[in-house]
Amino acid sequence: MKTELKAKIEEELLANLNPVQKQAVLHNEGPLLILAGAGSGKTRVITHRIAYLCRVLNVPPYRVCAVTFTNKAAGEMHQRLYGLIGPMADSVLVRTFHSLGLYILRRNAPKLGLKSGFSIYDQNDQEALIKRVIKDLDITSSWLTPRAAAERINRARDQMVSPEKFEQTADRYEEDVIPIYREYMIRLRKNNALDFGDLIYETVRMFEREPEVLADYQSMWRYFMIDEYQDTNHAQYMLGRLIARDHTNIAVVGDDDQSIYSWRGADIENILSFEKDYPNCTVLRLEENYRSTAPILKAASSLIAHNSERREKTLFTRQPGGEKIHYTVYESDTEEAAGAISRIKSLKQQGIPYAESAVFYRTNAQSRHFEELLRRDGIPYLLVGGFRFYDRKEIKDLIAYLSVVVNPEDSISLMRIINTPARGFGEAGLARLEALSVTEGITLYDAMARAGELQGVRGSRAIMDLHSWFENWRGMNPARPSLVLESIIEKTGYLEFLAKDENPGESRIENVEEFASSIQEFEESESEPNLSAYLQQISLYSEQGDAEGQDAVNLITLHNAKGLEYRAVFFTGLEEGTIPHTFSLEDNIEEERRLAYVGITRAREFLYLSSSRFRRIQGSYQPRLPSRFISEIDVSVFEEGIATRAQNTPRARDSMGSFAGVGRRPPPPSVQVVPVQIGDRIRHKSYGPGTVVEQEDTVAGAKIGIQFDGDEKVRYFLARFAPIEKIE
Repeated sequence: MKTELKAKIEEELLANLNPVQKQAVLHNEGPLLILAGAGSGKTRVITHRIAYLCRVLNVPPYRVCAVTFTNKAAGEMHQRLYGLIGPMADSVLVRTFHSLGLYILRRNAPKLGLKSGFSIYDQNDQEALIKRVIKDLDITSSWLTPRAAAERINRARDQMVSPEKFEQTADRYEEDVIPIYREYMIRLRKNNALDFGDLIYETVRMFEREPEVLADYQSMWRYFMIDEYQDTNHAQYMLGRLIARDHTNIAVVGDDDQSIYSWRGADIENILSFEKDYPNCTVLRLEENYRSTAPILKAASSLIAHNSERREKTLFTRQPGGEKIHYTVYESDTEEAAGAISRIKSLKQQGIPYAESAVFYRTNAQSRHFEELLRRDGIPYLLVGGFRFYDRKEIKDLIAYLSVVVNPEDSISLMRIINTPARGFGEAGLARLEALSVTEGITLYDAMARAGELQGVRGSRAIMDLHSWFENWRGMNPARPSLVLESIIEKTGYLEFLAKDENPGESRIENVEEFASSIQEFEESESEPNLSAYLQQISLYSEQGDAEGQDAVNLITLHNAKGLEYRAVFFTGLEEGTIPHTFSLEDNIEEERRLAYVGITRAREFLYLSSSRFRRIQGSYQPRLPSRFISEIDVSVFEEGIATRAQNTPRARDSMGSFAGVGRRPPPPSVQVVPVQIGDRIRHKSYGPGTVVEQEDTVAGAKIGIQFDGDEKVRYFLARFAPIEKIE
């Protein structure tokens, strides 16, 4: 009777799984690598495998541990498990990496010299402690903010680099971090505290020096699973390696084609080298996609095939048909936004809710045009995983500067930026300045001119200088607010201030440049532009209510889009320098291509790709070339008449307003196309002589592959932009 029951349970668990999914569920001994393509049902496989272990093979649920990256993913996994095995799910440990580390360290606090009830410091706590360390050590490095120091310390621990080892390996830019790292860790322990970086770092270190503790967890978790393995850093890799070292019952699930987080420490080699770590492992490929149509999957597969650092796999679907992909070249980024929103409205009329449409872009700064247009048209929208453009800290800082220029009595705005960037004028100085304004019956702004009267207050000279700057800005041409902003950014050193924050600074600097563009667009669209009118206009964008719970269009960066899906995706800004991003052109093209792959595979039914011939960058329109990724997509997936250019219709002009009246710039001068064929010898303006070895037609025009003399690598060019000449 029991055998029949087990057989019935097994039949239920394997029902509706494809053959490869069944193999993964039935695998119960030894290392397993599941290469799960986008939309291939990986969570279903993980949960059904756990259920099979517990209900069919009688593995006690407490002997199973599954680790993932987000609380949301862990919650979804637990919920599905509960539906499969009932209350037993509560005994299966399903955690994020940090939560697992905390689970282990709480039970072994004395091994770290910690008392029970130790504190966990978040990012703000960490930076506050580092700030005190920097002050006490009297370190005055111009670039070393608490955030920058914290970023380097966290990166070191992600790589399992101790303060002692960091001292041996630090480069000249990191020399000032050496004493900070050492002292920070000492003070953290004195405070009976850990921070988030410690939760994995200290767990691994404890396992390495306390073999009996490690043995306990190896014995308890006989089956260890890691989700999103392509996103693991070295410390996370080591945690799994140690727990599974003896029994090797480790199952990892991931997709190297979706490894897009190297900038935060993820190491794609962890998944690419799994067989080296576990020579007797089983490798399964989940390639059947249950999300997208055939044209979308073919587009994604043909694009990612250009990466060399990957495992071979091809997504497919059994769904018949599917609408072909649209690709549009717009005249400008403003028209691109108008075109995308117009199509979203058309889809809405066809019965597709706004919430099922998403606009993707590479950088946060690109959201501005979409936000402004959606606001004007009264369409609710959500910025997924981010802040609205005019709510971002750097934009609010600059708005505060401009507000004081227009209205010096605005003490709220003045207090926001009086010490931003830092001028050495702290809380005590501000309190005395406020007292002076009250005593003398003058505004805080006027009191700044008399800051020299505050005896013994640091930074008083800088505050008097700031007042003088404001007076100059107030006297500038009121019809050219863009010049006022330009002077503010230059005088205050605001971009240098943002650059100190390392990688986050790059995105914030792009936001500032986009803000400068918004002021220039305002100047060009208004008959009588002035700073006051501009501030009043953008205040309307900041007033938008929260669209949570409404039928709202999704605006989202490509990095934040991972793990999501929508019926209609508008993948915008497909231009060289945007995606692939300028900062990645030399050494990280493959990750940029993976990022584009992630964007494409989020679409279920409709995929709209677009680029602009001109994009306003740092206040001026600059010519743009289509992204190389467009030319790498199989041409057969596109609708007829690909690369159609949006017309400069009254609707496109009126909807964005700010583009109306901007003088049209002529298209960028194209080089004379030299007809070539495979075998021809050519000379390139930059690379020198070479031989044409490949040639194909793409949606962006003819593409040629050239192998230059002395270079083993084949380089690809769009023929109409390639500065080449034939040679004999």
